Amino acid sequence: MKVALHSVSYSGTWGGQTALTLEQFVEKAAVLGFESVEFAAKRPHCSPLDLSRDDRRQLKQLLADKGLTLSCVASYHDFASFFEHKDMAYMEKELLYMRSVIELAHDLGSPIVRTYTGYFKEGVPYRAQWDSCVKGIQESARMAADYGITIGVQNHSCIASDPDSLLDLMAEIDEPNAKVVLDAPFIDNHHKPLRETVHKFKGMVVHTHLTDYIRREKFKYVSETVTFTPNGMEMISVPIGKGNIDYHEFIGALHEIGYDGALSYEMCSPLVGGGSEANLDRSALESLSYVKGILAGLR
Repeated sequence: MKVALHSVSYSGTWGGQTALTLEQFVEKAAVLGFESVEFAAKRPHCSPLDLSRDDRRQLKQLLADKGLTLSCVASYHDFASFFEHKDMAYMEKELLYMRSVIELAHDLGSPIVRTYTGYFKEGVPYRAQWDSCVKGIQESARMAADYGITIGVQNHSCIASDPDSLLDLMAEIDEPNAKVVLDAPFIDNHHKPLRETVHKFKGMVVHTHLTDYIRREKFKYVSETVTFTPNGMEMISVPIGKGNIDYHEFIGALHEIGYDGALSYEMCSPLVGGGSEANLDRSALESLSYVKGILAGLR
């Protein structure tokens, strides 16, 4: 296993976070000591709309010059997004974007394109949305097969977010190059055991993201009673090893099932300490050191 850095960390996606150019991000990953990177295939980072053939060649050369590999290109899809106006070409738009990301991944030398499933829409039968996601990912995998690329389905969106449901979804997709991107927080958030769940996906996991969180309950002030009432929960990112996720157990379980892909670190939420470049660097370095310590114990 090698440790990768995800470009979403420095893309300014989350309010207040420092934004780096794609080239600056590659430089940053090399300076911090990461072995690989993952690109977000959207603006402001690695959108296929913005990268010409020359840009792609130069970016691929920059990775080689810095001694970095490209472990994954993350694509952002909602295959359950086209129910309200059936005369609109929503699925075709999703698939055209998918094709452009697959071509980008091929040009840059990435073996994997990550995708989401879909976000649940009220008023539409759940199974209709499920079936749409199955069809969209099946067609994506068939397109990717022509380029020798694997589609990695991440348990991030509403449809099949539960790990056992994700297994059901993958059984229906049933494409040889459609695999799983399995992330520990989404196992934890569904109150499933880490090690046992990872073992259910033996032979299926091609990529994973490492993020650690602390939970903070939010409150709303009630002026009439001069009290506070609960107002939801907030998940705040912290360096790996300082949050709720037992990464010794998760990474150990991946090792047990023979996983040899990348462990892609991302700061995909508000971060304790704020979004300055210095704080992002500190979190990335602490996390890299912690994960390398776990890996050293597995050898």
